[in-house]
Amino acid sequence: MTVDNINKIDKQILDLLQNDAKITIKEISNLVGKSQTAVRSRLQRLEKDYIKKYVALIDCRELGYQEMVMASLRVNASYPLKDVKTKIENMEKIKYAYVITGEYPLFLMAKCMDHKDSMKLIQNLRDLPGIDEVKTEIVLDRIKEDHSIIIPEEEEE
Repeated sequence: MTVDNINKIDKQILDLLQNDAKITIKEISNLVGKSQTAVRSRLQRLEKDYIKKYVALIDCRELGYQEMVMASLRVNASYPLKDVKTKIENMEKIKYAYVITGEYPLFLMAKCMDHKDSMKLIQNLRDLPGIDEVKTEIVLDRIKEDHSIIIPEEEEE
């Protein structure tokens, strides 16, 4: 399935699910003007190719997380990047990790309980084999966190 296979109704369904994953098929059906059977069929197709999983977005601040750490890592050129990536993938505290361009090819984000927790994470990153340098930033204030994506419009011919 490609983006070309997403039509206006599919886009509406995906938008509704991004806003509330607990929305019922009946509610979706009423909002998009299709039968529940048609919505269920579309949903199964979307789940196969586009929807990775359904999750609850939890307010980390309410659970006591006080800091978010962003870190850029410089990897030693003689050390295999794939080995560093594997170690980072296995670090439970790291929630977002990306390979990027530039002098520091790895960018990570983690939510930490407090400053002590942040410092422990930063030290763990510095101790990773193959890491030459770690540049860190602590988030002072959250302006916006939006986990949704903009679903592209179908191509008109």
